[in-house]
Amino acid sequence: MGIEVLEVKTNADQKKFIQFPFDLYKDNPLYAGELYVTTKSMITKDNPFFKHSKITLFLAFSGHKTVGRIAVIKNQVHLKLYKDEAGFFGYFDAINNPEVAKALFNKAQNWLKDESLTKIIGPTNLTTNDSCGILINGFKNPNVISMPYNYKYYDTLLTLCGFEKELDLYSYWFDGKQIEQKYGNVLKRCTQSMDKKGITIRPVSKKTFDHDISRLRNVYNACNQNNWGFIPLNEIEFKKMANELKLIAPLELALIAEKGNDIIGFILAVPDLNQAIKHVKNGKLLPFGFLKLLWYKRKINKARVMILGVLKNYSGLGLDLILYHKITKALIQNNVIEAEAGYVLESNNIMNSVLHKIGGIRTKTYRIYNKTI
Repeated sequence: MGIEVLEVKTNADQKKFIQFPFDLYKDNPLYAGELYVTTKSMITKDNPFFKHSKITLFLAFSGHKTVGRIAVIKNQVHLKLYKDEAGFFGYFDAINNPEVAKALFNKAQNWLKDESLTKIIGPTNLTTNDSCGILINGFKNPNVISMPYNYKYYDTLLTLCGFEKELDLYSYWFDGKQIEQKYGNVLKRCTQSMDKKGITIRPVSKKTFDHDISRLRNVYNACNQNNWGFIPLNEIEFKKMANELKLIAPLELALIAEKGNDIIGFILAVPDLNQAIKHVKNGKLLPFGFLKLLWYKRKINKARVMILGVLKNYSGLGLDLILYHKITKALIQNNVIEAEAGYVLESNNIMNSVLHKIGGIRTKTYRIYNKTI
């Protein structure tokens, strides 16, 4: 079949770009897409990402039917930091047809070549701070909030297009009650050690929110600076992320570890809003989607542990274990009976070890790909 790939230029094109995955996965009961407004806020100029970087969106058509989509990304912060002449792709979705994938990636690669870039990496939607990766293992479980889901054939499509593995990311399932059952004595000793060192843990509150966020950004960036592909967030980007998470996560699920007036660690869990979003047709809140979201939100019993960080000088004290223990207690108080922790880099031996120790079961693997162009 003839495939035509066109740049997204109009509002009508943008609607097709956002709508396509809902059409592609309409018969898959495990898939939960992003809310329409969430995707729109990422790909339009209101996103502070566009103050320093740029993207172009493409749609693939067979006749008048949409059969694929892709975003091509030039991240100036990444290029300045890593100096690797790499561009990125994201928001990749396609029917099970290699010609569609090849047409999309040919267009993406030509765009990057015109930007004087020599490598393509992805998917990242839009950066490594956002949803990223192709699911290659764990297809029997639905995707949790801000995590991708895709058909098994995606890996084959990328391989046929000449992509190779860059790295893998993991997700772990765990039951919080296991932590205290297995490590009660260890937790007690770690807590006593924290007390002696003057380390305290507290939730973020409405009263402290703005002050906490202003201090957390540097700690967040410091904790992640050695992670593969990490892009430090500026003040505007971090505040945007925090305010968006505030809309879906009760503040008691954001914990801060402090020594004196300094933040030394943190953990954040968010209710799995995907359990409600999957009932919202095409991710649209109007006219009735918002009511469905509110109705099914009451039934959420799962969460995602999204972010955990401990400053290097305080690693090895058991603070990560204590933070996991305290966040699971907070989740149980919010009627959450299970959680998924991710992403975890395959190279992050410390975090993989901690999750194994607390009874975590690795249930999903996501892959980032690369290709020289």
